[in-house]
Amino acid sequence: MRQREVALTKFKVPYLSFPLRFRSQTMKAARLGSEEVTYPDRISQLPDDLLLRILSLVPVRTAMSTSLLSKRWKPVWKMMPMLVYDETCPYIGSLGFDLFCGVSLPLHEALKTLNLKLGKYSDSIDTLLFPNIGSNLLDMTINLNYYYGYYTPIKFPNNLNVFKTLFVLKLQGKIVLDVVDSPVCFPSLKILHLTCVDFQCEESFTRLLSSCPVLEDLFLQRLCSGGRFLFNMSVPSLQRLSITSEPAYYGSDEPRLEISTPCLKYLKIFDRCGYYNFLEDMPKLVEADVSVDMSKNENLLRVLSSVEHLVICLYPSMVLDLTDSLIFNRLLHLELDVCNSFRSNLLLRLLKYFPNLQSLKLGRTYPKDTEDQLYCLVSEQGSVPKCLSIHLESIQWTGYGGTLDEREAAAYILKNAHRLKTATIRLHTTCMENGQIMMKDLTSMSKALASCQLVIE
Repeated sequence: MRQREVALTKFKVPYLSFPLRFRSQTMKAARLGSEEVTYPDRISQLPDDLLLRILSLVPVRTAMSTSLLSKRWKPVWKMMPMLVYDETCPYIGSLGFDLFCGVSLPLHEALKTLNLKLGKYSDSIDTLLFPNIGSNLLDMTINLNYYYGYYTPIKFPNNLNVFKTLFVLKLQGKIVLDVVDSPVCFPSLKILHLTCVDFQCEESFTRLLSSCPVLEDLFLQRLCSGGRFLFNMSVPSLQRLSITSEPAYYGSDEPRLEISTPCLKYLKIFDRCGYYNFLEDMPKLVEADVSVDMSKNENLLRVLSSVEHLVICLYPSMVLDLTDSLIFNRLLHLELDVCNSFRSNLLLRLLKYFPNLQSLKLGRTYPKDTEDQLYCLVSEQGSVPKCLSIHLESIQWTGYGGTLDEREAAAYILKNAHRLKTATIRLHTTCMENGQIMMKDLTSMSKALASCQLVIE
């Protein structure tokens, strides 16, 4: 410990560069004749909590240098609960950034949150960083902001105490993960965010997840790469899952993910290239936001049948896959992105599968893969969907263009929604005259409930 402190004396900064012009015992203000006037050092008399707050506003190097001021300041920086090591900040001395981290980190006695910001390729993060972190760390973020084609490898061995207490782990940037085949090494980890990181092999991803027995929140922003690969995601404890894809400039891939998350409560997938095969039902699922290619994810609707809040794109093929055996009885709030070629019968046919729906939001999207829109649905005559006649209370329609199909859908909903309290319609037009025509047309439509408030924007 003494050797590390001696090594850090190379990082001394000029006395007057300390924040607020720190002094060890007194602050010299002025000279009156031959008499020197001094003022007490009030900053050193502040409580530890306030001093730690002050030190959190300056770079780590400056905070550590305050230990040279006095005996009162010597232990304060070691009690900082959060540290940000930023490689873009200038570090004085010959140790270099990596060695500076390795020497200084073991001196912190109460470190809970560590944020490491890297700006260049490095192959010593795991060897210099992990062994020197105290066993009390709860939250660690590593962000590698490196623009060239090299990836920094990070290995996760199983014999480090820091992994036993870690609660949150966030990795972002050009990092390649290599997880050895070992017993559980993250027994306390509940939140894992992987943003644009790569994996040494497909097994590394599976091993990492299997090393997190109590994981509850997983965010995965995957990199698009050429070819196909298979990821197995089996996490019985997982409650929140978010998957997005990073756009690629050189084509797209077709990853396959086999997912087993029976306790999931929240699901978000924004990835129209991947194949997502859910191996188990998710009866606890409450909220889902999905934008996928439904032709590649045939069983997705089945696992979504228990949700209360659903955000999804509306395609004819999706409606064709629905049968009377698949009813969304728990769904209360629905947000639909309708495809460019809107069909009123498509929407009305879909509503019968949501008998208890209370609120409906419609938006317009313009997807690149529009071949799904070639389906043609025959208009059906039948009873009014149960949700319209009994439960629907609000509707928001963004991008209403006044086409024949849109007008038919709006008129049908207003006429048959007997519990509708508010209907907000935002027009999609660049012509004021057309907007006035659509507004006049909408206000002339009959409403099942006279007290329904119609708002046109």
